[in-house]
Amino acid sequence: MKTIVMINNKGGVGKTNSVTAISHILSQRLNKRVLMVDLDPQMNMTSMFCDVDFIDLFSNLYNGSMEKAAPSVEDLLMDSGMDVNECILHTKYEGLDMIPAFLTLSEAEERLKADVRTPQQFRLRYHLDKLKDQYDFCIIDTSPSVSILNINGLAAAQEVFVPLRCDGGSLLGATITKNLIETVRTYNPGLRMGGMFFTQWNGRKNVSKTVYELMETAFGETLLPYTIRVSKDVEESTLAQVPILDYAPRAAVTGDYIALADYIAATDKAACRAAYVQAKA
Repeated sequence: MKTIVMINNKGGVGKTNSVTAISHILSQRLNKRVLMVDLDPQMNMTSMFCDVDFIDLFSNLYNGSMEKAAPSVEDLLMDSGMDVNECILHTKYEGLDMIPAFLTLSEAEERLKADVRTPQQFRLRYHLDKLKDQYDFCIIDTSPSVSILNINGLAAAQEVFVPLRCDGGSLLGATITKNLIETVRTYNPGLRMGGMFFTQWNGRKNVSKTVYELMETAFGETLLPYTIRVSKDVEESTLAQVPILDYAPRAAVTGDYIALADYIAATDKAACRAAYVQAKA
């Protein structure tokens, strides 16, 4: 099982959209067994694949009730004796499962930092190691922060992808994220940078070309040629809680995500990348 983290310290760069789109494409189009893990207390990825009644959720929060419908990633992080299989939810898509998050995950983070009985950064890895023969890919969604939750994701992963937007905050977030990756690599030496890619891309804007050239100069081959164009279909699919491949199968943005998923799944990434660049030329 290859474990991948989508991360950027900046919010709003398309991490969750990328995780949901790529995971769904890998499972449905490429017939891979995929496990998604939600490490974001906002639980947006969880909401995409679960029936969440937001009115009921708001009511419970307002009244101080935080009851969970099922075990979540929070339970795994706090309990080494937890059976990881009890936390796995099967989506309606064949071969696509998930370990959900709940809003109380942010509170669990504080308890996790206070619990020093076992190494905090390896809590998730301990459980995911038990699933290595059950899935081809594990893809982890993260929050926009430098947190023990995200460190758990990085410590469990072999590869990192960093979504970007053409704005200053996103680029600063990428730099902070790169430094965090280097730190985690000291105790997870198998962690490597899979690449950075732009989302909400509009290549006709001069600022897009300028920022791309800046990033290419700074990060070289780490910056992938794959770009996810700006599209209302992505926003609409999120609101409809339907993955982009099902919501708009012929949309250009769906083709962008298919190309990126093909690259992530490729054995020969250099050849896949070269073929993509040639096709775009």
